[in-house]
Amino acid sequence: MTLPRTRYLTAVTAALVTLITAGAAPAAQATSPSRAAPTDATAAGPGQQTIWRGDFDAARAGWTVRTEGAPADWRGWTFTERDAWFAAAAPAGIGCDPEQNAPLDQRCFLDQRNQFSRSRGFLAVADNGVASARGATVDGANPVSTTLTSPVVPVGGQRQLELVFSSHYRQAHKAVGRVTVSFDGGPESEILRYSAARISANGGQDVISGQEVVPVKVPAKASTAVFRFGYASNQPRLYWAVDDVLVRTPMAPLPAGVTPTTIQVLSDIQHEGLPYLDGTLDLLRRQAPKSKALLVVGDIISGPREQTQEQQVAEYDEVSAIFADRDRIPTVLPVLGNHDVRSRVLTLQQQVDNFLTFGNKWGAEIDKTYYEKVVGGVPIIVLGPEAGVPAEEQQDISDAQVAFLGARLAHWSGRGRQVLVLRHYPFAWTVSGTYGNFYGNGPRDVELENIVGRYPNAIYLSGHTHWSPYRSDWAVRTVTDGGHPDGYTAINTGALAMEFAPSPTDPWDEDSATDRPESPTALTVSVYPDRTVVLAYDALTGEQINQVEVANPLYRG
Repeated sequence: MTLPRTRYLTAVTAALVTLITAGAAPAAQATSPSRAAPTDATAAGPGQQTIWRGDFDAARAGWTVRTEGAPADWRGWTFTERDAWFAAAAPAGIGCDPEQNAPLDQRCFLDQRNQFSRSRGFLAVADNGVASARGATVDGANPVSTTLTSPVVPVGGQRQLELVFSSHYRQAHKAVGRVTVSFDGGPESEILRYSAARISANGGQDVISGQEVVPVKVPAKASTAVFRFGYASNQPRLYWAVDDVLVRTPMAPLPAGVTPTTIQVLSDIQHEGLPYLDGTLDLLRRQAPKSKALLVVGDIISGPREQTQEQQVAEYDEVSAIFADRDRIPTVLPVLGNHDVRSRVLTLQQQVDNFLTFGNKWGAEIDKTYYEKVVGGVPIIVLGPEAGVPAEEQQDISDAQVAFLGARLAHWSGRGRQVLVLRHYPFAWTVSGTYGNFYGNGPRDVELENIVGRYPNAIYLSGHTHWSPYRSDWAVRTVTDGGHPDGYTAINTGALAMEFAPSPTDPWDEDSATDRPESPTALTVSVYPDRTVVLAYDALTGEQINQVEVANPLYRG
């Protein structure tokens, strides 16, 4: 489901965290929550601060579990690596190879467990389906009631906080998920509830790879808080998975009179998106009339395999003709996509040259596929495949480009700036759809993401997927191995061409969205000193469909 857009605010200070070690705690045995060591706030100045990170990879021993009833494997909150959870849910004795076993048994689709795109590492799962498959009795006489309890979180001196966590929840009949907080050992207060009731936080529906941002009012003189995640269900199916738990200060209101630098964004025009391009440009002009740049995040053309030079130039000319019909087009900063270099007739260098010619026609002033521009004080780093890269450097990304990315991110971080990093391709296990086999990271992808992951002020914008920003995981916070504990922000730019969604025939694939074949979308980006605000729009209706605020952790006022 797609919940209201305001419920999915992501901040640069949001840390990805994982949950405790595999194996459920003994049933009906509770231990007192341990005290969490205070973590360094990412921003020591007036910006948003992370108060506590519930790191389930490295600090899961601080969490405790209580499950009522007879103990059994996977009964109640269980702490497991993500992929181990998927393996536990896989049906025994049933072939799930789409090529060998089509049509697949519905159990091969894992009840959408694998669509938790924003999850990595360890997570906490209350999964009645897996428990039942492993022999636990779950029914009206043997319901599951389980509680996951955080360490003691220091909150002294705070008046208002936010509890943030990633949530992947399938609504079973009469199942209830709830989050409570208690201060200084006092009574619990419910701050979030999932249920089949429409007034619940989940609107009575599933939450697929979502993020919850829950306001928490801190009583005067309170010094500690404990958060509890409770799950109750008597159904032998479905689940609730939690990841990325943290506590942070809320974003301060924007001061009056501050004018942001605004930027327009669209991607994946291809040929079939051309009928929507003029309307999308008009929409962006209305929403961000003073934009300093238009970012086109790849797949400007469709690029058929047998495309000749004349045909490729003609495709670019079609896009240019629509641009030329507008009263004013900001400087166009293009990104090279896979469709822009798909021709088997032309060399990669010929196609790169056509791309550069198009970009320079609209003011880009570029001579290669990776470059940096500063627009209204906002650093923009563009990455893209190159011609003539030695095979050992892999994925048409040169060592020089890798070094360029690291050097420029370090440069701007030293100056306290948020940086927009643009590449056509998303990284695996980030935004919508990237759980699929189609989005596996290559060697260069891993290297590039690890560089981006060192910088919590980096905002990575990618296209390629055609998955809609209507989805709750269109913008995510991702922590890389060895990266900054607050990670980086990844944002899906949507597409003007055909929308994609989960495949109905393969749980690890995607297909065109048959319920709404065309759903063109575009973004506006507004960069302030202490934050960046990204708004997503439906280009058909003009409606704002989602938004994310990304705090600048380097802001000092």
